[in-house]
Amino acid sequence: MSSSSTGITVSTTDSQPVKALLPVASGNEEVEFTALFNVLGRGGIEVTVASVEDTAEAVVLQKGLRVLPDCTLAEAAGTQWDAIVMAGGVPGAMNLAASDQLRRMLQDHYAAGRLVGAICLSPALVLEPAGVLANSRRATCNPMPIKTPDQEWPPDEFTSRLGDRFDRDARVCVDEENRVITSQAPGTAIEFALAVVTMLQGEAVAKQISDYILLR
Repeated sequence: MSSSSTGITVSTTDSQPVKALLPVASGNEEVEFTALFNVLGRGGIEVTVASVEDTAEAVVLQKGLRVLPDCTLAEAAGTQWDAIVMAGGVPGAMNLAASDQLRRMLQDHYAAGRLVGAICLSPALVLEPAGVLANSRRATCNPMPIKTPDQEWPPDEFTSRLGDRFDRDARVCVDEENRVITSQAPGTAIEFALAVVTMLQGEAVAKQISDYILLR
């Protein structure tokens, strides 16, 4: 066992660390992205940030935060990940959806029974077209009207893509059988990240994080 400086104890008895891939695209939502990176790291999960661009130069998120990726998605493709998780945002989710490399990785990863997670518009724009939600009875995504300075979309523009499986009332949908986790928006991002930690590291680790950061 080892105890991190955050006061959270995580088992280190396994020889191989738990590894999560966090793809990043320009325009991803900051709160969602950083919640995933922060909470998973607190849970003893090695998080690798991979740019969907051709180079691993700094990526500018939705409100201007600059992120320096660890590698490109192409460089991450040869590694076996325990989870692939992603933020949403506009145009971040659209830019993730435009990556053929990410779509192929998600399909292979899902077919192998490994965890996939997405929040905001990414469940509808990334997971659904990749076929990741095909066997799920419930899923969720951002149920709000989406507005940018240049464009706006009604609330059903994206939720309708999930069809009958869309659950408007679920802040986080956890599909244990298919190992898929979806969530709605920045305000649900920490709950979403904790659900990922729970599936990868167990409920006790997630509760330690929740208690430590005073999540109520």
